[in-house]
Amino acid sequence: MPTTPVKTLLYRAALPLLAPSVRGKLVTEIAGHPVTQAKQLERIFTRHHVQGGSVLLGRGEDEAVLHLSVRGNDNHRAGDDTMYRVASLTKMATTLVVLKLCGQEKLALTDEINALLPAQDSLLDGITLEMLLSHRSGLCDTPAYDRVLASGGTYLDVLHAPGAVFARPGEAFRYCNFGFGLAGCIIEQATGLPLCDAFDELLFRPLELRATLSAASLAEESIMEITRVLARRKAPGIKMTALGRQPMTAPDPLRHFGHSAGAMYADIASVGRMLRLIASGGELDGVRYLPADVIGEMMRIRSDYGEASPGMHYGLGLVIYHDEALPGRTFIGHQGFAYGCVDGAFFDAQSGDRVISLNGGASEARAGRMGLLNVDVIRWAFGKELPGWM
Repeated sequence: MPTTPVKTLLYRAALPLLAPSVRGKLVTEIAGHPVTQAKQLERIFTRHHVQGGSVLLGRGEDEAVLHLSVRGNDNHRAGDDTMYRVASLTKMATTLVVLKLCGQEKLALTDEINALLPAQDSLLDGITLEMLLSHRSGLCDTPAYDRVLASGGTYLDVLHAPGAVFARPGEAFRYCNFGFGLAGCIIEQATGLPLCDAFDELLFRPLELRATLSAASLAEESIMEITRVLARRKAPGIKMTALGRQPMTAPDPLRHFGHSAGAMYADIASVGRMLRLIASGGELDGVRYLPADVIGEMMRIRSDYGEASPGMHYGLGLVIYHDEALPGRTFIGHQGFAYGCVDGAFFDAQSGDRVISLNGGASEARAGRMGLLNVDVIRWAFGKELPGWM
């Protein structure tokens, strides 16, 4: 994934030469509300080399779903039953679970995490749960994160790796998967349940979502394969990681820090229901899941991405995004990058209109921190397609 402006320029220059083309290979199926701008979406997917995916559009109760499959490639066939690794869209789910536990008075956002975790450490002093969920903990991701996950170590091993602490708690923003991983450890410690069971009990079943944090529970043929379109070397696509193949049969809050930041699998309709819950202030299908003021706290800006991404801000498990091409509007949700996919789920803060885009791999080029694929899908959905819905 390109991480600097120079790397992004080089990456974009290489795309036409080295990325697999889907031009003329996309087959589109549409269900639900009539869609008038589907050809424009096909052109966006083609331009960004999207290896099959699904898009959901919503306005009020009306929804349309578009599945774009790569002809002749069964691994990138999209449909209603396709399960996607939704990457960092998981952070929205993790935040909802934490807030549900806060409502049950098992947690509080002002709690210091040292008191909530199974093993205390002075490096965590002063960090609150709210800081974890807004990326203001002073922690940052290092190579030790993946290395310790693979070796079966604990979050303490990650914490004591060089560079894991970069600032004092609350003083700076740094997007941090490890921080959201610690939130998962806290959920396990608070509930006494394996993380996947806690999410099932507190979120997935109440909202009737077809979703899981345990890829081992899924039939592999139901999962959309993820493929990097500009891999550094020839590599097979990924459906499940080695970690994802390990069932979570018992809680282990010292070691289960690798799931709550980006390991959720879900179908497109389920992500749509989760986003609609947030967009509607905590109520879904007439059932109140969280109070409206709690959802309002999720959406309150807590930090900014800085000069590299001046239109991006962060709440609690939510990106707040302003697009210069759609002035005066605020889009709230999250995006996700994992192994080549570039996912996005956003709603218009004023109208509640929604768009979700999930895929099996795409160009990972970015404008600042926002994926260019997500930028184009947002502009297409909110600037062209949804305004024409009656």
